[in-house]
Amino acid sequence: MQLELTEVTFTTAEGTFLNETSVIIEEGSTVLVLGPSGAGKTLSMKIMAGILPNTAGSIKVDGRLRSQMSDREVKLTSIRQGFAFQDAALWQNMTLRQNLSLSTQFHFPKRPPTQIEERINYLVRRLGFRESLDQRPARLSGGNRTIVSVMRALMLDPELVFLDEPSTGLDSEARERLLDLLKDLKRQGKTLVIASHDREIASMLADWVLIIEDGHVLMYDTVQSLVATDNVRVREIARDMLDLTSSYDADILDILGGADDDPFS
Repeated sequence: MQLELTEVTFTTAEGTFLNETSVIIEEGSTVLVLGPSGAGKTLSMKIMAGILPNTAGSIKVDGRLRSQMSDREVKLTSIRQGFAFQDAALWQNMTLRQNLSLSTQFHFPKRPPTQIEERINYLVRRLGFRESLDQRPARLSGGNRTIVSVMRALMLDPELVFLDEPSTGLDSEARERLLDLLKDLKRQGKTLVIASHDREIASMLADWVLIIEDGHVLMYDTVQSLVATDNVRVREIARDMLDLTSSYDADILDILGGADDDPFS
């Protein structure tokens, strides 16, 4: 699924929080979204996904203006994408199993419960989730709520997946399982938009980097261009967000051009 944002703006009575943003998310690409806290990362992803409406500008999905889509077309588009929220955003009055089943039951009411359970079991195995699915979200740790949010986003096997800080709060084993799953999704040609300051996610997955500050796009380009940029503020944000001054592993060295020295020093 391809997304094209042209001069997209989001304004409320309190002010403008996303200003004339123009980006193209190519089908099959992985976009890493970076920026300081409150920069507009989550907001921009929610607007891309159609969760929040833009107040100006236009958004095209596979070349078709979202504003001109019928209700049926909007619904079909929503089925093709998934969103894992930073705060998990699980329904507190439902069990984990009910949270995971809800989107399938809503969009495909005739699908047999056995098929839904098969999909749940597959994701549970892939992410190594060990908690009971018959409990409610309030009993889970923050990391486990994040895992359930990721599983819910993937229940319909979407073409486009938005992930907002998906590795936050995960232990090392859960994080490795998440990375393996995301790498598989990338190999399958899924389009991924990930807000994260996780260096391994950046090094193993990212094709493009979208850097936002104060609702403005400072840079949208390839990872290689990020490394070569002369923009001081872009370099500062990349260093701060990805902690690039710490020791590198092989993957981050590869994506940064294989240099032995800190490319942002």
